[in-house]
Amino acid sequence: MAGEELELYIHSQDAKPKIAVVRPHEVLRDVLVREEIIRQVQDDVLIFVGEWEEALNEADDIEDGEDRHDPVDILLTVEVLELRRHRHVHVHKCKRVHTEINFNGQTKRHRFSPATTIAVLTRWARKKFKLDGAAGAEYVLRICRTDKQPRPSEHLGELVSAPACVVCFDLVKDITPQG
Repeated sequence: MAGEELELYIHSQDAKPKIAVVRPHEVLRDVLVREEIIRQVQDDVLIFVGEWEEALNEADDIEDGEDRHDPVDILLTVEVLELRRHRHVHVHKCKRVHTEINFNGQTKRHRFSPATTIAVLTRWARKKFKLDGAAGAEYVLRICRTDKQPRPSEHLGELVSAPACVVCFDLVKDITPQG
């Protein structure tokens, strides 16, 4: 395994993901510096590993919940951080993204990890607003006061910047163009 290479997806705020080819013995910090994601002397960012789905396990009656996704020690190796399994690295200045989702006159709030995908966020919102089955599948997230509908594979960290670390969505019926 020491000689094998693997691809990592490196996500950062306000940027598209970058693919990096790494070896298991490499220190994550060195990878991030080499890929020009962080500077040699930079301690104002947090690094998260994996894609986060914890909110999907949150009880329906919880209001204003918060993920417990902690940043990792970037002085550890790719192998120790289990990046072969996780594949995603998130570099962000926000520890949590304060998120509001509006639907039918109600608002649900949660502080998500920046490593949460829009797909997970959408599933969470459908669950919180009790939109199940086929009816729920018709609803998608749109950024408040815009026409922007993020892709399901986008991460919250790609949509927000520090210091605000806030985003608002409306849960809306998906409009499929007829053609």
